[in-house]
Amino acid sequence: MAHDRLKAYGPATALNYTEQRRVQSDRPADPWTEISPGGPPYRLLWCRVTSGAPGNPPDERYYADEVRPTGVDGGGHLAWEPVPNGLVGIVVHNTAETGLGTHALAEEAVIRVEERLDRSGPPEMVYLAHVPVPQERLARIISYAAGAYTVQPVRRQGGGFVDDGPQIAGVPNLGELWDDEKGYLAGPTGFDRYVRIFRTPAGWILLLHPPRMV
Repeated sequence: MAHDRLKAYGPATALNYTEQRRVQSDRPADPWTEISPGGPPYRLLWCRVTSGAPGNPPDERYYADEVRPTGVDGGGHLAWEPVPNGLVGIVVHNTAETGLGTHALAEEAVIRVEERLDRSGPPEMVYLAHVPVPQERLARIISYAAGAYTVQPVRRQGGGFVDDGPQIAGVPNLGELWDDEKGYLAGPTGFDRYVRIFRTPAGWILLLHPPRMV
């Protein structure tokens, strides 16, 4: 049958297939390469997030210094120190926050960073991390004013709750649809009210509907 016969290709076709195989062999399986500048990581390193932010308003970019582990501290956690002659004040892009409008990594957090060459000419080093940030938190209502709440993020500890970070002001409750519902989470006094807050590109929000009788 015709399709069982060997096919004879000319020199040009053979060169095309050779080039195609070369391109496919050079294409790395690392999925990071498909979504980030440059090729596979040039170097993996650990970095500590420092204060400040390259973006204004802050975005997925962070300042960071290169660090290395020195052992275990008294609490059983890894201890870190600056790398001698290491990188200082580099800009790290957290790809997990790209497009979210957030800047949620804690200062002093230690994160894994990949050093890559970008596609500019001449190529320059870029530093990428992928650290997912929580999109919701548990918080305690502190007060209500001007259509929004001030809340205190908390975490569970020892059978109860302890404060976890600074207070967050200006948190609206999108579940309060009518004028007589606004601020209902602020009372009565003498009781702690715990709610879940959700992160959006515009900031933190509440989504709690007041009980209604219909």
